[in-house]
Amino acid sequence: MHGVLEINLLGPTQVVVDGRPVPIAAPRRQVALSALALTPGRTVSTGALARYLWGEEVPALARRAISTIVTRLRHDLGTDVVAGMTGGYRLIAPPQTVDVYRFRALVGAARTAGTDAGAELDLLDRALGCWRGEPLQDVSSEWLVAEYAPGLAEEWYAATERRLDLLLDAGRHGDLLPQLRDLTARQPLRESLWCRLMVALYRAGRQAEALQAYQSVREVLVSQLGVGPGAELRGLRRAVLADDPALGAGLSSTPDPVLVGARISSDLAGRRSGGLSCDTDCRCPAR
Repeated sequence: MHGVLEINLLGPTQVVVDGRPVPIAAPRRQVALSALALTPGRTVSTGALARYLWGEEVPALARRAISTIVTRLRHDLGTDVVAGMTGGYRLIAPPQTVDVYRFRALVGAARTAGTDAGAELDLLDRALGCWRGEPLQDVSSEWLVAEYAPGLAEEWYAATERRLDLLLDAGRHGDLLPQLRDLTARQPLRESLWCRLMVALYRAGRQAEALQAYQSVREVLVSQLGVGPGAELRGLRRAVLADDPALGAGLSSTPDPVLVGARISSDLAGRRSGGLSCDTDCRCPAR
């Protein structure tokens, strides 16, 4: 190996050896590198590499072509970085060589921070700092991107939502509003983001805007999916209407970043007699 290796896939592909950027410009070499880096220390079969590289139209001489691609990768990264194994190839490098695994390690450390919210927030900030754009952003392999990118994006959202909860607990609701508006615009079907936006607006004294946010997500869900908001959002709307003091409770008091609306909805249901009318609780598309 030439030196200390760093492979970054959470954004445009980036390879650094001993602090020096090493361009991997050839698209197929980039695909092969990404496939190997997503599973460091594990063998990627030649068949899987062929699918990632050529999709359904694998050429007759695919094995020979893959061997050539790997030879060129070894020239770029170091002769001992990519090893030929029985039936495939393997990246010989610690997981932390790859930003995906550095991100996951930091998120894992954040989960074990216990009651130290400051330490957890710092670790999440460092974890999210590993991201420079979309996962596998410039990797020209529909198969590889489809297999890995959605799950990686979900990990980003989970870490981001946990960070938002900690900042809401710290009274930073006003600071979070621009980010929350941007996130809900980018992911209008992700109800958990709308819940956090509603909480931030309510805590900023903007009750009417919190209710308008509910109406906005409801319209999107009905128009695109044919369903109304889920239980968390409906419970949160009732809480906002009732000025329920539970809205001021911390979001991170539970083991996971549970949405405040989920806790409030069951609490309110126990306090009120009778059922809710259609105009407050119905999920029908006409609502």
